[in-house]
Formats: sequence, structure tokens, C-alpha cells
Amino acid sequence: MRMPTAMLAMVLVLAAGTAPAIGQPAYPERAVEMIVTFPPGGPTDTAARLVQPALSAQLKVPVVLVNKGGGGGVTGMDFVAKAKPDGYTIAATVRSTLSITPAVQANVPYRLKDFEVIGSYAASPQAIVVKRGAPWRTLEELVEEAKKNPGKLSYGSAGQGTNSFFTMELLKMARGIDVTHVPFGGSGPLKNAILGGHVAIGSVSLSTMIPVIRSGDVVGLVISGDRRNAAVPDVPTMAEKGVAEASLSTIMELYAPAGTPRPVVDRLVQALATVMKGPDTVTALDKAGLEVYHKPPDVSRREVEREYEAVLTAAKKLGLAK
Repeated sequence: MRMPTAMLAMVLVLAAGTAPAIGQPAYPERAVEMIVTFPPGGPTDTAARLVQPALSAQLKVPVVLVNKGGGGGVTGMDFVAKAKPDGYTIAATVRSTLSITPAVQANVPYRLKDFEVIGSYAASPQAIVVKRGAPWRTLEELVEEAKKNPGKLSYGSAGQGTNSFFTMELLKMARGIDVTHVPFGGSGPLKNAILGGHVAIGSVSLSTMIPVIRSGDVVGLVISGDRRNAAVPDVPTMAEKGVAEASLSTIMELYAPAGTPRPVVDRLVQALATVMKGPDTVTALDKAGLEVYHKPPDVSRREVEREYEAVLTAAKKLGLAK
């Protein structure tokens, strides 16, 4: 029995929409390498490891994490920007690598146009912390000391141009204090420096510090945001302290190199969206002090563009612009 011509045409159209193009292999066929753009132990690494298992299950291939830290995330992002655009190398990074860093550093070798946006998926507040035994137990005490001794105190950040760096710089501007910046290679190394007494003050992602704040080894003076974090409910917010303008959060996002085929990008976008609806992933992020922050590619791209312009304006006022 012959199929009518109109029906045959409809079947072919539907098949074309659900199958890979002739000559194109199905994606993915092998492991996907996820480049984490900061060292182990920080919020970028933590968030990536929490979504990795579910993302691997969705893609039905291994998702292999590779840490390529350095330069406040620049090293890893540059690596991904130059990778083959086939969907087998993607970046797990933070928004600051595409907004803050390019706004304050002249030598950043990439821009947003060099990437395909997969989407944002998690957020971490920033925290100003000191080691147990420090003479300051509140933000007000720290500010008072800094005003008495301009330039003599130092603070560590996860790197020049990161959210942690910009958080403290905005706080310095808001309170009129002079505190010297000491950059580290990420939140993990900064945490170790604080615990080792190598730096007096830390401006760092909250999720990195939750265990040592809870243990009492580190004192949280303030966190970004307009509401307290359930993981450390005793730590006040920037809004409570009247410095909401210094309140930045770290947004975790996934990117592929520009030129990655649209069907491949769409597959990654769909997989991430499904992962972020999973209760196990949501619970894991919550326990780590991270917030679910899933946005599709178009929304994430617009937010990055807006943040870049806002940061560039603020950086010019601070004398930090490239």
C-alpha cells in the first residue's frame, strides 16, 4: 500500500525535526570536558561538581571536570574560547569573567561574543570575613580601624576583577576607607590564606567559608544580598549595614565556544534546564550555601551585558577601569 504524497511529506518533516542531519553524528557521542575556570575548593568548583552528575545523566555521557584556574578565571575562559566549537569543551565559570574582569583589565583576550551562552544555574553571596581572634567582630569595628590606619590593613580576594575584589572595592568607596588589595588565585587559596593568618581580611564567596564560619575558625562580618542566608543566619547583610551598593553575588554559568552548532548548544541548554528542575540538585546546592539561579541563554546574555556596563561605569569612578 502506497502512502499518500502529502502524508509522506509530513512524516519526512517530522523526522527531520527529531533526527540529526544526514552526515552529522548525534551529539554527544563521547565525554564532555567541563573546564572549571577556578581552582578546587571555591564556589565555581563546588557548584560545577554539584550539577555534574545530573548533567552527565542527561547527556548520557561522562562530564569530566578539569580545573584551569588563574587570572581570576581568565586562563580557563581563554582556553575554552579557543577550543574546537563542537560541544565537547564547555566552561563552568562565573559571570564576573565576562563582566567585571573585561571592564577593569585591559589584557583580557576574549569577550562575550567569543562564546555561546548555555545558561546560568547558581548564585553565591559574597562575604567579608576575618580569622577567629581578629580584633574586629563587626563591620563597624573593621571600618573604624581602617579609618584610623589608612593603607595599613590588607584584604585578600579571589583575584583582580572578580566579584570578591569588586565587593570590597565598592565597600571601601562607600565607607571611605583605604585597605590594600592582595589577589589570590581563587576562593580556595584565599580561604587557606585566611586560616593561615597570611591575610587579615577576606572578601570571598560565602559558600567557600560556610564550614569554617560554622566551626568558629572564621568570623563572618557581612554578606551580600538583601536577606540573610539560612546557612549562616547570624551574619548580617550589606543591606542591613547600609551598604547595599557594595552587594554583589557570584553567578555561576556555562558557556561553549562561539561557532558551536546550534543543535549542540540547544542540547546543552535543554540538559541544563532539566538538571535545574531536579530536587536532588536543588537540595545539594542549598546545603552548600548556594542558591538556584537558572536563567536561559538570552536572559543570561542580557544580564551579562548590563552588568558589564554597570561595572564599567563604577570602575571609572573608582579609577579601576582599563
